[in-house]
Amino acid sequence: MSEENTTQPEKPASTGPGYLEVIILALILSAAMVMGYDRMFAQKIRVLDLKGYLRTQKALLAAGEITEQQWTMKLDTVEQILNSEAASHPNHVIVLKDVVLRNGDEIRIK
Repeated sequence: MSEENTTQPEKPASTGPGYLEVIILALILSAAMVMGYDRMFAQKIRVLDLKGYLRTQKALLAAGEITEQQWTMKLDTVEQILNSEAASHPNHVIVLKDVVLRNGDEIRIK
């Protein structure tokens, strides 16, 4: 016997991915693109009830529960909170609560 008869038959040439694999891959990539865009680039709205906060602080000041120095310190605290929010979330827009009707994430000031 010759060596030509003992060799294995050639493997058929592989074909590319089927329709199902292409559809699944396209869905996964599309979902990843949408999630990435939403997390990194999409503008989100944060709201702040500044009028309500100032009204409360003025009432406390008028009632004598806080001093003017404490009032100015609390206003500085509000500014620091807003600056830290803006620095940590560059794609968030901060607007007053009076402007936004619904679906805005509120920034709570303690």
